[in-house]
Amino acid sequence: MSHLHHFVNDWVDREYTACRVERSHLSTQILHEANVTNAIDRYSTVNARPFDPNWITGAPSLGTYLGNLCIELTNAEKRKRKRKQAPQANYEAAIKAIVLDLFRAHESDPNLEVGIGSGTTTLQKLSKSRYGASFISARTFQDALGILISQGLVTITTPYWHDALGKTSRVARHRASAMLMAALYGAGASVALLRRHSASEGIVLKDDDKKKIEYGDIQIANEARDRLQVINKMLHNHWADIALPDNELIAHKAAVSRKREEEASQSFDFAARTVYRVFNNLDWEQGGRFYGAWWMACPSRLRRHILIDGKQTVEVDYSGLHPAMLYAEAGLPIPDDPYERCLTTEGNKAERRLVKRTFNALLNAGSVARLTEIEGYSADLTGRDWKAFKHFIVSKYPEFSQHFGSGVGLRLQRKDSDLAETVMLEFAQKGYACLPVHDSFLVHHELQNDLIDSMREAFEAKFGAVGKVAFEVGLEEPVENIGDPIEPDIQALLHPTGYEARLQAFRATKG
Repeated sequence: MSHLHHFVNDWVDREYTACRVERSHLSTQILHEANVTNAIDRYSTVNARPFDPNWITGAPSLGTYLGNLCIELTNAEKRKRKRKQAPQANYEAAIKAIVLDLFRAHESDPNLEVGIGSGTTTLQKLSKSRYGASFISARTFQDALGILISQGLVTITTPYWHDALGKTSRVARHRASAMLMAALYGAGASVALLRRHSASEGIVLKDDDKKKIEYGDIQIANEARDRLQVINKMLHNHWADIALPDNELIAHKAAVSRKREEEASQSFDFAARTVYRVFNNLDWEQGGRFYGAWWMACPSRLRRHILIDGKQTVEVDYSGLHPAMLYAEAGLPIPDDPYERCLTTEGNKAERRLVKRTFNALLNAGSVARLTEIEGYSADLTGRDWKAFKHFIVSKYPEFSQHFGSGVGLRLQRKDSDLAETVMLEFAQKGYACLPVHDSFLVHHELQNDLIDSMREAFEAKFGAVGKVAFEVGLEEPVENIGDPIEPDIQALLHPTGYEARLQAFRATKG
């Protein structure tokens, strides 16, 4: 390992020498481009997400690079006096956080921009927020971002824009420069070496407008946070990835680009492998579902390719979970398929998905009449216009008439999130990985029966009835008997790429 470390450090030293020659030219060019706002469409809808300050690494080679970078950037500043110890520590933490989050963004999608608010008021609020980070201080953060930009390591790809009416204002958006990415690769950077700080807030409370709300010392939140730490430790100790070549992943990234919702911004962000819980409408009894892990936003067609620690997986989901809950709470028998009664064509999966989505939308809606057409609705598929279709769904469930248009869906989400928590805690206790996807889970394929048993037991314990559980097997490992021995690809073994490289980097962190 010592030879490897010397090689990496020598490579980084050479890269830094080359970088210093380029910086004076690059920094001037980048700052000039940042000011040429007329050349950029202020209203373009590029792929972007907010900055997340809570990413760290424990990898020695990457840590050494970041430490050396902080020294170099400190020396590059034109300051009359050195900072005191605490502000300097905050300055260096800000540099590391910005670099790691932009690296993470680039690795998930090279076209992804990161919005970093650098206004004093914005940073002061973030420094006091439970959703911020302890190192954030307006002055030192501004200094850190400024020096990264001036030295050509970070580029402003879309400038700050202020709309006096407050409708289209946005923070400046950034990307890691090619120079920074080259240096990070030289230091052995990989998404497998990143992790979210354990002190980052994992229990989120939102208001009616879906904005994060500060809250105090709440027992229900504290207890949920303790359990979440157990779950996240379990998730952090395993590596999940998609067993597809990088060129295929690039095509899939392009397909979902510009179509991502808030939680889907991590579709291929393999560093994001822990979760947080979101409670809604200022009510701890609404929502509570888990978000944040990349596989939760992964297109369903790709989930069968997910591996855990390089092994085949199986996905098991509760069949018709929310209607099953309502049947159980009403003391009624649970049908094998609660949505079957609404199908015009038996076995039509597309129609069933539309029925399921409309059923759940009706439970979440505050009014049946005001529920607007859901995305993906098709009159050709249902044979009805939207108004007729939603009233058709309501008419097929007279036993649930009081629930449609009542907003009960978020309260059911609280219950299904508690089920998910119970299942994951059981697997964590056994030392196994269990990846949540709201009402389904991914585990190693040999644990399929264990997962089904755990899900059934959790449902019965909470509702006093056995839920119907359906499962879908993931991608099987290919086995071919061709009689001739397969020659190993030595180069592929020595220099793996794609998901194999990420898996090896993760294994290296585990010793």
